[in-house]
Amino acid sequence: MFRLVHFSDIHFTTKPLGWQAGDFSTKRLPGWINLRWLGREHRFCHGIEVLGCLKAGIKANPPDQIIFSGDATGLGFESELMRAIRLLGINEANGPPGLAVPGNHDYYTPAVAASGIFEKHFVPWQAGERLDEATYPFAQRVGPIWLIAVNSCTGNRWFWDATGRVDVPQLERLRQLLRELSTGPRLLVTHYPIARPNGEPERRDHCLRNLDDLIRVAR
Repeated sequence: MFRLVHFSDIHFTTKPLGWQAGDFSTKRLPGWINLRWLGREHRFCHGIEVLGCLKAGIKANPPDQIIFSGDATGLGFESELMRAIRLLGINEANGPPGLAVPGNHDYYTPAVAASGIFEKHFVPWQAGERLDEATYPFAQRVGPIWLIAVNSCTGNRWFWDATGRVDVPQLERLRQLLRELSTGPRLLVTHYPIARPNGEPERRDHCLRNLDDLIRVAR
């Protein structure tokens, strides 16, 4: 028996967020209005209770590995990220084993994406085999399976733009990594899905822009 637990999009937020002057000229301001006043926060109001149930189930019946595919935060603030880390117990002694990649809300703006705060706080869940010093992609061997983490998120400027992209250098590193790994089934872990549950592609404003390129490399 081999078990994986996968979850994503917990969108934790907190108070105070830690606003700085420059944040008010980014997509964080309309994002905060959407979160606080237009109902988005209500969609995730039971997140702590759901996570508590998940953690209880994991403790009672530990999986071989946990996979988190992004969106730990609402607006990409470090305060939100630190709260998510505490609730997940990632930095606790004998914390659960896992693999994590960022979501578009964790890379909410170009500055946040470039800051590396997601990788700093999720470092226990980002160990693995790499080709060089670049963080992504990386691979973890779990039993007979390779889990391969790819960062498909970018810091976008406009509020309505929730798209992602795997840049050319990362695609080339992925191509080489896939060639060098030993045999065994491979699971590719990204924030953006290949398709929605009904088989339809993601919306144009919430898709992986170069999905076809990623699929070709994976094949």
